Amino acid sequence: MSDEITLPEDEQELSILYQETIDHHHNYLEKLHSAFNRRCEKIGGDTKEGLKDVPENSEEGKQALLTKEQELLDKTLAELKYAINKSNANARKKLEEIQNKMEEGSLNLENELAEL
Repeated sequence: MSDEITLPEDEQELSILYQETIDHHHNYLEKLHSAFNRRCEKIGGDTKEGLKDVPENSEEGKQALLTKEQELLDKTLAELKYAINKSNANARKKLEEIQNKMEEGSLNLENELAEL
């Protein structure tokens, strides 16, 4: 993600980039959450529709659909966790790079002041 990005030298620009990174990550997590909810609702709706086709006395048929629903929900949750973990790691890495650059600038300023 940030391997090819050159960070600005200006501390104010770094601060802006830091906040933009946080905002972008937050917005991405909100989109993931919405997509997860839509997917779960679709799985539930599909199961509900499928149950209409299963005879009322067929417990085995109902159980098969419910088991499939649970498997799909578990898979969807695993995908959500993976996407969140990956995004968190990428955002954390970028924020650390920005923070290191800001601290590097502070150290340079301290060195320049010490030389005066």
